[in-house]
Amino acid sequence: MTHPSSATPVDITELRVIRSHAFGEVAVPPSAIMHFASPLWGFPERHDYALLPAARAGLYWLQAADDDVTTFILADPFVLDQGYSFDLSDTDKQAVRATQPDDILGLVMLTLPQSPDASATANFRAPLVFNLRERLAVQIVTSDDRHSLRAPADLAQFPAQADGVRLL
Repeated sequence: MTHPSSATPVDITELRVIRSHAFGEVAVPPSAIMHFASPLWGFPERHDYALLPAARAGLYWLQAADDDVTTFILADPFVLDQGYSFDLSDTDKQAVRATQPDDILGLVMLTLPQSPDASATANFRAPLVFNLRERLAVQIVTSDDRHSLRAPADLAQFPAQADGVRLL
């Protein structure tokens, strides 16, 4: 499993400015734009998103490329639950053109708490699967009853990192 990296040199003329209510304007390389062959549940008009590292290692922002309001926070599920696993169907593998395991990144959506005494939750039932090399993504729905839609997620498990995108 690999992670998006900003270590690859990029021609500044190739950068795309993405606008977000959550973090303002960010110039992103073409490699950060992911295309969902099938839209995310509840967002039928949105297919292209920027996948950006957040201010904590293992957390990511998923910002709609053409809508500044649609922003999600994603987490590395294996940090939250070392025993977590999911299988990709042949259809899902074809959708993201998965041929090498190292090209695949699996993340789960987080729901942030509405109050200070509540905790964030993670949706382990419907992970997002990215092929970073092909810039393709799919949301899968597992049938494994062990996976929760709202598992408590301790965000303190993700260490701060200096180069991540931060909220305004």
